[in-house]
Amino acid sequence: MSSRTNSRLVTAVLVALVMLVASSLLGSPSAAAAVSCSASTPLANRPLLRNGDTGSCVRVLQRLLVSRGYSVGPTGADGQFGHRTELAVRRFQSAFQYLRIDGRSNQATWKALVTGAGTRYSIEKGPNRTNRVTLSFDGCPLTKRAFTTMVAAAEQRGIALVFFPMGSCLQQGRFDVAYARAHGHYVFNHSIDHPDFTTISFAAILKQLGAPGVVTTYGRPPFGAINATVRDAYAAKGMRIWMWSKDTIDWRGPKPQAEVVRFVTTRVAAGESVLMHMSGNAFNPTALGRMQGGLSAKGITICHNRGLTTSASPVTLAC
Repeated sequence: MSSRTNSRLVTAVLVALVMLVASSLLGSPSAAAAVSCSASTPLANRPLLRNGDTGSCVRVLQRLLVSRGYSVGPTGADGQFGHRTELAVRRFQSAFQYLRIDGRSNQATWKALVTGAGTRYSIEKGPNRTNRVTLSFDGCPLTKRAFTTMVAAAEQRGIALVFFPMGSCLQQGRFDVAYARAHGHYVFNHSIDHPDFTTISFAAILKQLGAPGVVTTYGRPPFGAINATVRDAYAAKGMRIWMWSKDTIDWRGPKPQAEVVRFVTTRVAAGESVLMHMSGNAFNPTALGRMQGGLSAKGITICHNRGLTTSASPVTLAC
C-alpha cells in the first residue's frame, strides 16, 4: 500500500469518527424519546409523538385513543409507543378528512383527539366535500377503446368521473391511469385481483393495496367487505376507505342501460356517491348523457371536470 493511499485511509477514518461523535452529541432527529406531560398540559405544549417514544405523554395519548374507541393493544396505556399505538393513531387520523395518516401525533392530531373538532371523513361520500354527485365505476372496461371513449365523452360534458380499476386491469392494458388523470378524472385503488379482504391476512391486504394496483390515498375494498383487519390495513397504508351511498347493483348481471340510468336519475340525491361498473351497460357516452340530463332536471349536478390533470394522491376532490 502506498503512503498516499495510507494517508487517504487515515483521513477517511478520522472523518467517520468525527461524524459519529457529532451524531452522538446532537442526537438524531428521528430518534425515540422519553417524554413527560399530563392530561392538563396545554395543547400547544404537547410534543410530537411517534413510534418508539415512551413516557407519561405517550400514556396520555394512549388513554385518549382508548376513550375514542381505538385499541392500543393488550397492555393498554403502558407509556410505550409501539406498533399497536401507531396503528391506533392512524385509524383515528383516517376518521378526519384533513389529518395526515402518518401514525404520528402532531398538534393537529392532539387537537382532534382532545376536542373532537375537525371535519369528519364520510366513508360513503369520500373526499367529495360538495353537493355534486360523484359517478364512480369499479372493475375493468371491456376494452381499452370503451375506456378512452368514456373518458373523452365525460370530459367534453364537463364531468369528472371516479375510477376504481383493479391492478390486473392495468396489467391487461384495458385501463390507463395517467390518461384518465390527464383528462381530469380521478383514479383510486380497488385491489390487484379482487379478493374478499375479510378472508385474507393483514399482510395480504397490504399487498393488494400496492402496485401493480393503483397507489393512492383512497381505496374501495372488493365487494365492499370490511372488518377491523381491513380498516387497520388501509390505515397502515395511509389510505382512507371510500364506499358509496347508492348502489345501482349492476354487478349482479348485465342490467339494461335504461334501468341503470333510471335508478341514477330518480334515486340519487345531491352529494351522493354512485356505484357502477366499467363492464356494465351504462359505461358509455349515451348513458352518461342521460344521467347528466336527468339529474340536471332535478337541479343536481355531477362532479365538475376542471380540465386539469388530477393528483395521484388528492386530499379532496375539486368537484
